[in-house]
Amino acid sequence: MDTPHATRRTAPIAIALVLASGLGLGVAQPAAEEAPAGSVEVETPSALTADEQLTEARAVLEQGRALSRRVSGLLAEARESGDIIRVTCVNDKLTQVNANIRTLESRVERLEGAIESDDPGRRNHEYTVVAVLGQKLQVLSREANQCVGQDLYETGATTIEVSIDDATPTEDPAFVGDTPAMGPPVFVPPGSGVS
Repeated sequence: MDTPHATRRTAPIAIALVLASGLGLGVAQPAAEEAPAGSVEVETPSALTADEQLTEARAVLEQGRALSRRVSGLLAEARESGDIIRVTCVNDKLTQVNANIRTLESRVERLEGAIESDDPGRRNHEYTVVAVLGQKLQVLSREANQCVGQDLYETGATTIEVSIDDATPTEDPAFVGDTPAMGPPVFVPPGSGVS
């Protein structure tokens, strides 16, 4: 027999199960994100030849080095402005970028070794690691921009479309026409009682 106390105990458990199942669905469906401009699109390892993998890995490495130079410039600007919060944030991002570049350099060398030894399994693995590091560098680029507020100004590719309504008058809008003549302004002296 259900008692009021038993119902009170099972209700929170049922609610928790419903919420947990709903949260699980939300986590299982990641949001699609568009790649930022200038990013290197990385394909699946098996879809590329060894030479293509090496070319793309070197492109990711060069993009990382360019990012390091750009973030170093942001750090110099933040130091000149004297903003300690921006300096700390950008310095942290630069440290992470440089650490990822060092790892990336060693992974590109390992990829070259896997290509020379004709080991497709190891080659695909190293290329996958390079691709993940490239994605991490893209995230760090966005985070560095957020440190200095540049993410507010970078809108990506924009277009402007202008359409003119057919009902818009074709006359010169600067021409107002005849205005009625007015007399000179009248000033009422203070304390005269006229308001």
